[in-house]
Amino acid sequence: MNRTKLNRGLFLFRPYALAGRPRELLIAGICIVLLGAVFVAEILTSDVVVGAFALLPLLAAQWVLSGRLAALVAIVAFLFFGAAIAVESGNRMTMIVLGAAVFITALIGRLYATGLDSVLSSRRHMRPTIKKWNASTTLDGMDQSSHGLRSLTRRELEVARLAAEGYTAAEIGRRLNIGDRTVESHLGSAYSKLRISSRVQLVRMASRLGAPP
Repeated sequence: MNRTKLNRGLFLFRPYALAGRPRELLIAGICIVLLGAVFVAEILTSDVVVGAFALLPLLAAQWVLSGRLAALVAIVAFLFFGAAIAVESGNRMTMIVLGAAVFITALIGRLYATGLDSVLSSRRHMRPTIKKWNASTTLDGMDQSSHGLRSLTRRELEVARLAAEGYTAAEIGRRLNIGDRTVESHLGSAYSKLRISSRVQLVRMASRLGAPP
């Protein structure tokens, strides 16, 4: 539960976090109210420039709200700045410079939020590919294991080649002048190193074993 609450808290700080959510209109209204409070304070305290605090609700709106509501908050902020500039004739130039700085900063924040949202969206749609290595028991993957063809001894390779050609243990023993049990022992060792378990699999890889002696 704590992890879920933490994830929800972090989600609120993501760009466009409230877009399309029920609370979006409420947050937009709060931002507008805060902007109004800042500019009322600005007009009441003409000797102190407090309009810079308008950046906080404006930037928050540009970060978490959808395009329409973010634009609405920006328009309201522009109207408040225009009213403040008209009322405060003594600080008019200061308010103009301050307003330009606030809106440029909010615009940069909005552009950054748009770019970040695009990156996060692309990551959400990406599915990581996890490659797992499995011990191969087929011909295609046999030579990728550490117990492949190169690990066979000369005698094991000779026995495997003949067995792949269809010779029986007795026939292999007569051809190589070794006993049947020795043939079975070499063949079992070859099976283990090649990671196969049947004569059929050995026959399938006959071409890789080379020509029998």
